[in-house]
Amino acid sequence: MLRDIRKNKVFNRRALVLGATQSGLASLLVLRLGYLQMWKHGEYSIQSDSNRIKPIINPASRGVVYDRYGFPLTKNDSNFRLFLYLDRRRNFNDLIDKLALILDSSPEEKEIFLTKIKNSRRKSIVSLIDNLGWDDLARIETNSHLLPGLSIESGIIRSYPYPAETAHFLGYVSLPSEKEIDENEQSLFMHPDFRMGKFGLEKTFDEALRGKYGVRYVEVDVHEVPLRTLSTRSMVEGSRLNLTIDFKLQKFVTERIKNDVASVVVMDVKTGEILSYASSPTFDPNNFVEGVSKEYWQQLNEDPRKPLSNKPISALYPPGSIFKLMVALAALENGFNPATRVHCNGAYQFGKRAFHCWKEGGHGTLDLVGGIMNSCNVYFFTVANQIGYEKFTEMARRFGYGEKIDISLHGAKAGLVPSDEWKRKTFKQPWVGGDTLNTAIGQGMVLATPLHMALVTARIANGGIPIKPYLVRNHNIYKQYDELSSAPIVKDSHLKLIQEGMYRVMNEPGGTAYGKRISIKGFEMAGKTGTSQVISKREDEMSKSEAEAHANHAIFVGFAPAHNPKYAISVVVEHGGGGSAAAAPIAKDVMMEVQGLNE
Repeated sequence: MLRDIRKNKVFNRRALVLGATQSGLASLLVLRLGYLQMWKHGEYSIQSDSNRIKPIINPASRGVVYDRYGFPLTKNDSNFRLFLYLDRRRNFNDLIDKLALILDSSPEEKEIFLTKIKNSRRKSIVSLIDNLGWDDLARIETNSHLLPGLSIESGIIRSYPYPAETAHFLGYVSLPSEKEIDENEQSLFMHPDFRMGKFGLEKTFDEALRGKYGVRYVEVDVHEVPLRTLSTRSMVEGSRLNLTIDFKLQKFVTERIKNDVASVVVMDVKTGEILSYASSPTFDPNNFVEGVSKEYWQQLNEDPRKPLSNKPISALYPPGSIFKLMVALAALENGFNPATRVHCNGAYQFGKRAFHCWKEGGHGTLDLVGGIMNSCNVYFFTVANQIGYEKFTEMARRFGYGEKIDISLHGAKAGLVPSDEWKRKTFKQPWVGGDTLNTAIGQGMVLATPLHMALVTARIANGGIPIKPYLVRNHNIYKQYDELSSAPIVKDSHLKLIQEGMYRVMNEPGGTAYGKRISIKGFEMAGKTGTSQVISKREDEMSKSEAEAHANHAIFVGFAPAHNPKYAISVVVEHGGGGSAAAAPIAKDVMMEVQGLNE
């Protein structure tokens, strides 16, 4: 009995200790749970949601670009993409094998998928297929349980519905390079839908056109593939861009020069608005949006006609005889009598060397207006030698030659108006008399772009008002120019003589472009032909193939209507020969179109 009592006491003590321990542990557990629920709820709730909810950046719809009449030149198309949400623990080779089997992909396509994953670097999402067709979409959806980490999502892609007409001024968007991603830490740059402007106006106005991105908060599964959208922060669409381009005219010009290596610029002489900006041959900017293929890039770069060259602002040519107008204006400003007559017998003797006129046998005796009308080299050799090269090169600079012209496009070149200082610095040689004569007729060292030629012509046509050319009309996005001074560059009476000479070029028998005139009264065109020498060798000194490869460039500038100018034009046809034969016919057709005479 005594033994039983002792056993009970031992048991009770042990039960008490055990019970107390259990109660203590239970109390600690309750306190811990209470602590977690009451004090740490917010922190752990956030951590939990961060595993369950992911923010996905949505690039905004890029701003649409319109022509002067509100016609859209760009589009934002909806499409379906196949995204892979990266998880380094996943066996990508196995996943791609399954995807390739489902889509019946070629080994080359399969390799492209793997390359995209390999090059993803810091990206968390990779776009494996950018434009999913309906058949492929259905196959992937049906087999989605076999493809963990893959998700089909809608997106927006930039497209250019009129590539031939707009490539050189609109440019294109494309994927950011690795360098651009490194320089911009925004996660936006790593989103598969994100594109940035790489060329043309798309590059200049990239930030304004890009808009502000939105955010979509989605619930994800264990593989971080979106299951459903919980909330969104709306994107702000990019700003629209309104251009000065007349698309109807642009389409006409593009079609007109499609078989030539050429450029055309048409400008409003009163405002400086560029109505047409064409460069041929052209390229397709749509091929750059998803990243240009090596084959297409190689094709463009190996094409001797240089389709990527933005000729109106970056191709440099000796302006040829159109530069003679600067000699004439400089002479008039320095007291030269326009009635002074100069005899041309076909050559101008300077020292021991003869400088030839383009017309063998010469033009006879000419005054200033006749010199312009006939584009007589000897006349302008004589005048240039009298006034000195400093006078006419300074006049050229006043009118815009040698100036880097800003029309919101990257890659513009300033051209060259040479001087003694420049020649000494570049060639370690002084200026000589032969340089004066060559420069006076727009050959030798002087260089200009087609845009320079159009601008100078517009300033001649409008009475010498120093207008500035531009492509973009809505200045609220980009302030392009300060207020212009309305003070004319030269006296109106001097410009009247130049305009008269240009009128006779087109409209008087014997003028260098008389056969290309617009004969409809009130719509006549005034102009000036030019030939840009490519090589100094005479044609009879070259082989046929060499002659074709080094044929002179054909140049024409003009304005219309001749007696009430509204439009100026420059046309350059590479290796086209003479300006009257190759460039003037294009100018006539374009000026007929812009004046509404082709309807």
